Amino acid sequence: MAYATKRPGRPGRPVMKELRQEVATTDRDILYPSFDGILRNLADDTLLTRGGGDGLKIYDALERDGMVYGCLQKRKLAVTARPWEVVPGGDGPLDAKAAELAKGMLEALGFDRLCTGLLDALLKGYAVAEILWESDGARIYPRKVKSRNQRRFHFDTEGKLRLLTHQDMYRGEPVPERKFIVHTFGDKDDSPYGLGLGTRLFWYVLFKREDLRCWLLYQDKFASPTAVGKYSPGASDQEQQKLLAALEAIAREAQVIIPEGMAIELLEAKRNSAGSQEAFCRYMDEQIGYIILGDAPGAKDSGGALASAAILRNEVRLELVAADADLLSATLNETLLTWFTELNVPGAVPPKVWRVVKPDEDMTKRSERDKNLGSLGYRPTLKSVQDTYGGEWEPLPGFGAGRAAGGQPLSPESDASAFAEAAFAASAAASFPDQDALDAAVDSLPGDELDQAMRAMLKPVIDMLAKSSDPEAAMARLEDIFPDLDATGLATMLARAMFVAEVWGRITAKEG
Repeated sequence: MAYATKRPGRPGRPVMKELRQEVATTDRDILYPSFDGILRNLADDTLLTRGGGDGLKIYDALERDGMVYGCLQKRKLAVTARPWEVVPGGDGPLDAKAAELAKGMLEALGFDRLCTGLLDALLKGYAVAEILWESDGARIYPRKVKSRNQRRFHFDTEGKLRLLTHQDMYRGEPVPERKFIVHTFGDKDDSPYGLGLGTRLFWYVLFKREDLRCWLLYQDKFASPTAVGKYSPGASDQEQQKLLAALEAIAREAQVIIPEGMAIELLEAKRNSAGSQEAFCRYMDEQIGYIILGDAPGAKDSGGALASAAILRNEVRLELVAADADLLSATLNETLLTWFTELNVPGAVPPKVWRVVKPDEDMTKRSERDKNLGSLGYRPTLKSVQDTYGGEWEPLPGFGAGRAAGGQPLSPESDASAFAEAAFAASAAASFPDQDALDAAVDSLPGDELDQAMRAMLKPVIDMLAKSSDPEAAMARLEDIFPDLDATGLATMLARAMFVAEVWGRITAKEG
């Protein structure tokens, strides 16, 4: 429900039109002066003071620095390495069809390559890519998406892209609709130019280069001693030139000769502040790492502090990856996927593409959790094991059948000890086939034979214990009757079992 606001002095008159209307428009912005309808990028002070005629080209030069290039690659690859998915924009059949077509289109187009080109906005503030559409008669699809140099474009006061050409180098030509993708990073005050990391990196890279230049001069001056030649006061100019030539030869020749009466000494340079350039250079690298990755690449902590710093560093980088991925996905959803849906599935809600950014699961903890759940009577499905741990899996023969000793199915509500007993029995049976053969041989004997043999052997002991009332006397009497026990039946049973075991061992040995 919309609430109408009453204008002071005019009771009852709604002002919804004024509320909906944009007042602080770009063409009225005193901080972004425009000339002939063209918006100038005045938010980037570095471009204004150092860009000159090169403009954004000064940011291209930053990537010649190894630290800058490496950190930018890490940040870009951290985004493109994440899996992506396309989800329908609605619940209708047209929405599902549009999502399916969009997924196939992105796979054929090379989604990661497209994202890498647009992520150049991280450094320069904005990136431009041109879509080359194609039609096969059934649908219209992007055959290729080409990254374009940002220096070839600028924006008008309405935020629309204009292409600078030989025919119009000042205002530029308007570009067709659904033709160019513009991805903006770090935009303030809704500026289409954005504000990239280059404006913060420029000075650190500049200072680092100057430091390296001084370091090289230092190495050249102080790495080797300075040769000093001495000649007598009466030496002629020709003799002095010969001495100077000898000094110059020291730097490149193994042997030199000098005129008689002259001498050469090596002057060692001493400096207490050696290595200060290296420390300064490392400091610049740390600042570059903070700007691009949110933390310095080399931590000085140790022990527990090092582990805590590593965890914090990973959390910060994960947040940067999520922010970059979401910002880029929003740009593609508003442009490419919306245009593709409008051209091929009119009436459908455009689908959305998103990167799946989440921390990697600790598989050791996951396996411990599954083990603990197994002790409580729960087990994961085969699909869950494959999805979690990867690879191909199959259950052991006879294991995990999910049945108790009596053959009854075990449910999650079954007793945990019964489930563990059934699992142990099945595992033992599957792991020791020799034991299966021995058990089967024993089971084939008459059912009461073993029982009768044990009864006959133990009958004198049982009779004696029944008549005796004194435990000590019973123990003494037991020692007397022990030699008289008849173990013939039991010995026969054990002999049969040993015979079966020996035969089975010989058979399996021959098969092996």
